[in-house]
Amino acid sequence: MDQLDKKQIQSQVNDFFEVHIVDSTDSTNDALKRNSKHLSEGFVLIANNQSKGKGRNGNSFSSPSDMGIYLSIYLKPDFNNSIKLTLISCLATAKTIEKLYGIKPGIKWVNDILINNKKVCGILCETSLINEELDYAIVGIGINLHSYQMNEEIRDIAGCVEDFSDKYISRNIFIGEMLNTFYDLYLNFDIEEYKKYSCTLNTEIKVIEPKETYLAKAIDIDENGYLIVERENKKFPLVSGEIHIRPQEK
Repeated sequence: MDQLDKKQIQSQVNDFFEVHIVDSTDSTNDALKRNSKHLSEGFVLIANNQSKGKGRNGNSFSSPSDMGIYLSIYLKPDFNNSIKLTLISCLATAKTIEKLYGIKPGIKWVNDILINNKKVCGILCETSLINEELDYAIVGIGINLHSYQMNEEIRDIAGCVEDFSDKYISRNIFIGEMLNTFYDLYLNFDIEEYKKYSCTLNTEIKVIEPKETYLAKAIDIDENGYLIVERENKKFPLVSGEIHIRPQEK
């Protein structure tokens, strides 16, 4: 069994982080929100499992014991841009997968990491504002790491990192590497590096917004992290909304 070890993780990571581990919680993001008044920047909560793991748009995130990485980071960034935090988290995770497993995953804007078109990781960034100014942000990262038998309803769209590799990496090693990579990117993020991992750019996409659904082409990602799309010969930034990458015709 791949047991989480607070001392091992803490010894690996930058002093910026304060690592705490629990066996189970409803949601690591929600747990940090409940205790936000007592936290310092860099506090990391890691759970062995979540009973109510969360994704974007109210979706759930399957979080079985011993198999994945479910953590949240409490932050006080000097920028009011939750998309940028999401991109930083995605890039940190993608770079860690590539370094430890030798697999280069793709980042699907804005918060999913894919290997062979299967989702292996999701990011959820939540912020709290006071008088329209950012008070704090919480970044939740959920990774399907070790292989297990997924529920039939998600088996066709989701996978685990180790489904695509013969390597077995402990969660402690992965978390330590990922947190350090996150810290470096938090201080110095380059959108051009992020673009190298994007599987969204230069693809035909379906955009799902509250009031309409339409087809467009993803042509760029700007310095704010907004996806630049082209629709009916007009280019504009996509700040939010869900996208689906359309299969290319053969």
